[in-house]
Amino acid sequence: MTDRGGAFDIVCLSANHWSGLPTSKQHLMSVLAATHRVLYIEPPIDAFSVIGRRRRWPKLRGLRAVGENLWVLSPVSGSVRSAPDRRLAYYRRLAPRVQRAAGTLGFDRPVVWSFSPEHEGCASLLTASVRVYQAADEPAAMSPDPDRTSEMERAHIERSDLVFVASESLLEARKHLGDVRRMPNAADRRHFSRVLTGNPDASLETFVAALERPRSRPEALPSAGGPLVLFGGAAYSWFDVELFVETAELRPDWNIALVGPLGREASQARLPANVTAVGRREYDEFPLFVAAADVCIMPWRLDRFTHNADPIVLYEYLLCGKPVVSTPFPAALEHGNMVRTSSTAGGFAAEITRALELDRSDEERLARVEFGFSCTWEKRAREAERLIADALASRAGAADPARSSTASGEEGSP
Repeated sequence: MTDRGGAFDIVCLSANHWSGLPTSKQHLMSVLAATHRVLYIEPPIDAFSVIGRRRRWPKLRGLRAVGENLWVLSPVSGSVRSAPDRRLAYYRRLAPRVQRAAGTLGFDRPVVWSFSPEHEGCASLLTASVRVYQAADEPAAMSPDPDRTSEMERAHIERSDLVFVASESLLEARKHLGDVRRMPNAADRRHFSRVLTGNPDASLETFVAALERPRSRPEALPSAGGPLVLFGGAAYSWFDVELFVETAELRPDWNIALVGPLGREASQARLPANVTAVGRREYDEFPLFVAAADVCIMPWRLDRFTHNADPIVLYEYLLCGKPVVSTPFPAALEHGNMVRTSSTAGGFAAEITRALELDRSDEERLARVEFGFSCTWEKRAREAERLIADALASRAGAADPARSSTASGEEGSP
């Protein structure tokens, strides 16, 4: 690997498209690109889905620059299969193309950072200095063959030098496999601060003052009287549509907003009159929607996926000082008094009422903001950098026995 003053190159095999809803993959790689060169590999996209969708046409160019030190490679496939072994085989076939793209950019033995078990097919064939695997959620929960996906993940962990997991539940289930470390999710403090204060590096005091200032609601939100209860993010398979609808029906005097894309079940549901489905919004707008809410909610199903999740939006809610009501999955319970929980519609509505009445003092809001302010992607990236640097140094020492021997002799000298 070329020595660039401590900087290293990264090939990121991602499970999310660069232009999609921001996840830990985009957040971390955006931060790391300030210091390191990053090649971000998108998941495969079906060629037929590109035709007629102009916003997807840039993917046809394959390798493209999207920022300083940051490139995206968009593989377009004839067909995209979901079976684990088919995806593993796909990534094996993709490896030579990724290696060529890395070579074009001058990457020499980069850090290979993967996010899905099937990425082993590609990662194992790349010339890497250090291999990192990160489980942002439970991969088996969304797999058509959970047992095979879990088997593939175990093998991927064993062949990785560093393993990060997002939640305490993921850590508990994997710590026996090796040196597995927790890297919780975070809030994009600089982004929220830029939108809400005009300064990405605003102080805590300035940020709190901006939250306290009266501001007009985004036009897409209902303007009628009554509190605004907001769900932000994707209402996909983990979103409990039945619980949400029953809760909304119990309190027709509330204005309830869904801000983000809707999955099939949510889009087909008959939503009560007091619910506004705002739909997908630009990420630049999202802080304005959260700042306008009186209470933010997370009516997630209680299943294998949510048991292991660590939702980014929860950190964003708390960063904006909002009272939060959620179903009682582990990551919600982890935040103690900052997040109220219930698993029934009646209990959920009652907890929202209590949040509106009891959780809006200056002291409680400040505690939530301070927590969110402390959980940043910059902090997560710096910790990952430190661990990768240690792994690189360890490898360099192992590759140079004479240097290791000399260093040992020096340490033992009087």
